[in-house]
Amino acid sequence: MVHPHLLGHRKHRLYRGHRARSLNITEEELVEVRARERTFDGAYWRTAMKSFSMGMIIIRLFTKAFYEIGIIFVAFGMTMLGISVLRRKAAGDVFDQRKPFVTSGFWVAATTAVTTVAYAIMFVLIMSLS
Repeated sequence: MVHPHLLGHRKHRLYRGHRARSLNITEEELVEVRARERTFDGAYWRTAMKSFSMGMIIIRLFTKAFYEIGIIFVAFGMTMLGISVLRRKAAGDVFDQRKPFVTSGFWVAATTAVTTVAYAIMFVLIMSLS
């Protein structure tokens, strides 16, 4: 570990990642890495897990008339999980501080399309319940 007096005025943290043995980063850089992590791993995974959970709750607690709606939620969650994995692979190294963070329009459009289709199907299924 680097001695604090050698770092100058900026506070650094020793970060041990999977690509390098160690990396000295500032507090500001640490905040940026955490924000990128929340975007790529957090948001898509949370959406997928919440959709799975909602689907399971609907399937377990409601009558058979609601099974199709629960299955749509589960399928939506699986699709969001797939988009998350593919987007992560296509993004390359999002934690490289030398590259600016760019939101991918294709993945945003794909997410919007999947969400719109899933909720349109659920709306039709709900309206067809008697």
